[in-house]
Amino acid sequence: MSGRRKQEFNIVLLGAVGVGKSALTVKFITRRFIMEYDPSIEDIYTKQEDVDGQELIVNIMDTFEKDDSNSDRYYSWADAYMIVYGITDRDSFATARDYLVRVTDYLKATGKDCPVALVGNKSDLERYRQITKLEGQALSCDFDGLFFECTAAEEYECVEDTFHGLIYSIQKHRGDKHTVCPPPLFISEERLQSGLKTRPRSPRNGAADKKDEKSPNKKTPTSFKLFNKSFKIFN
Repeated sequence: MSGRRKQEFNIVLLGAVGVGKSALTVKFITRRFIMEYDPSIEDIYTKQEDVDGQELIVNIMDTFEKDDSNSDRYYSWADAYMIVYGITDRDSFATARDYLVRVTDYLKATGKDCPVALVGNKSDLERYRQITKLEGQALSCDFDGLFFECTAAEEYECVEDTFHGLIYSIQKHRGDKHTVCPPPLFISEERLQSGLKTRPRSPRNGAADKKDEKSPNKKTPTSFKLFNKSFKIFN
């Protein structure tokens, strides 16, 4: 069993600049929330993850599209697509819809069968919400996709559930009979009393991090690789 090759899952994150694709990625990889990063750098991250007792390798591409970008380079690489918008940004929601159209057209043209998830990020900024959960769910349903709401700024579990939900869906598409695939869902956070654009550190986030540090045996530590990016991360 120890020599058995681990399954790999390639997930591509798409969305407008500033919606938190890098923040979600690094939260999943490190359990930490990044405050500053260069959004113009595209990277691939690799993490060994235990999902329901199965050791898996998750590869995540955090994309940055330019006018001359060749989208096929990651459309063909992906086993699943995570299209992210900010719940406080109506324009990013429109951009997410454009990505849904483009990904759907690509899948139809190539005959490729991959899950697509629409993810509303920054659910901790409830007081600045511009897109309701029902709007997000309705748009996702229009494209037969999964829908989640979460935030990279708060508890790790909501981000973990989002990525794991997409991994379950990949396994289902691959026909893994040993995988129990939960139904599509959305993950939401409790409303915060303040939500400035500067994204101050939440007291709950600090408590969650300390809990993780004090209980290392609760979850097996994961390994990861980061390429080319430097971040300012809350410890």
